[in-house]
Amino acid sequence: MVDLGESRFSRGRRAPLAAAIAAVALVAVGCGSSKSSSSGSTGSNASLGTPNAASGSPLKVGYITDGQNGSINNLTEVPAAQAAVKYVNAYLGGVAGHVLSLDVCNNGDTPSGATDCVNQMITDKVPVVLYNVDGQGETTYGGLSKAGVPVMAYGSIAQNELTGKLSYIVTNGLATAFAGPAAIAQSVKAKRAAVFVTNVPAAAGPVQALDPIIYKNAGVPLDVVPVAPSTPDLTPEVQAELGKGVDFIAMVGDVSFCTSVVKAEKTLNFTGTTVLIAQCLASGSSAGIPGGYTGMKVVTAATTDPTNPDVKLYVAAMKAYASGTAPFANGVTSGGWATVISFANAMKGLNGTPSSASIEAAFSSMAPEPIPFGNGTTFQCNGKQVSITPAVCSTGALQETLDQAGNAVGAFTPIDVASLLKL
Repeated sequence: MVDLGESRFSRGRRAPLAAAIAAVALVAVGCGSSKSSSSGSTGSNASLGTPNAASGSPLKVGYITDGQNGSINNLTEVPAAQAAVKYVNAYLGGVAGHVLSLDVCNNGDTPSGATDCVNQMITDKVPVVLYNVDGQGETTYGGLSKAGVPVMAYGSIAQNELTGKLSYIVTNGLATAFAGPAAIAQSVKAKRAAVFVTNVPAAAGPVQALDPIIYKNAGVPLDVVPVAPSTPDLTPEVQAELGKGVDFIAMVGDVSFCTSVVKAEKTLNFTGTTVLIAQCLASGSSAGIPGGYTGMKVVTAATTDPTNPDVKLYVAAMKAYASGTAPFANGVTSGGWATVISFANAMKGLNGTPSSASIEAAFSSMAPEPIPFGNGTTFQCNGKQVSITPAVCSTGALQETLDQAGNAVGAFTPIDVASLLKL
């Protein structure tokens, strides 16, 4: 795997890249809390399939969670991850035949907690560590990689993990917040695009650094429009862009910021394409918008469509193995399941006694595998999917069209952004 630190991308854009992924972590939480997620319970009677019990030697791997503190509660991801373990052992023949178990550590989303978890994993000699999302990813990955322990994340916000070795990241955060909207602009043949972004460093910096490159690759002229988060009415800013011929609008910000942009669009009778990030949506956020979100689009990493086979299987497994936890209790719950299932699928080529070296070899040689809840998107951890960050194992995301209230209408459609994530 090539270290991104050696590429010209790193000389001036590594910090914006990390900040961009940090913003995307919030997007994932927002997506999981949308109204459409709660409907997954309709798949609770789905079959788990044909039993195929694991019969090989035990394989204990690490699993780190942020757990719970004053501002977050990610505890529900652990029952989902353990449900995945039971399903893998009972129905998938284990991990390359081995009986899987988890060595769980709760870091409390603190640096000291992350250090404690790293030490626990090293002391317990696990050959690999998994996590869904980790607010202390820099510390987690830094400590484990120094000890030669590979890390697989469902989604990562850690700069050193994005740019380092022994790192395997299943989903593509750059796709959901940056390249995905650009791909939609390309597909609708937009004449000119505008991305409105709240003018704070963590948001405006990454957008100003990355979006001009990505939209240029898409062949769409772009204006990046930073706006102070306290601006009460964005009608003048939106009107100025429409005067330039903009027929495509995307935005990066929180609910209140995005709502201001959308209201301005409505006031000015904008008829072009609008793309939101999931962080723009919240329960009831459509109430103050004339016509709501009808026809607008959102880019995300995971479907919550109750008719999707992955969603049906997941809900059935949670009913069987973790009935005390709602499958979509919050935005990170289902990620616990997705993380473990992704690891099991990636290890189909694992040979010999499981070790850090053999697990690395299995990652590097794996064939493309479906991303859980990816609705057709795949991941392959061979370091060749995204040239600017070889740790990321996928190039795709999903787009959905919204109804007035902000719920998905119809299918979550895969989009591929590989051609846009190039320098």
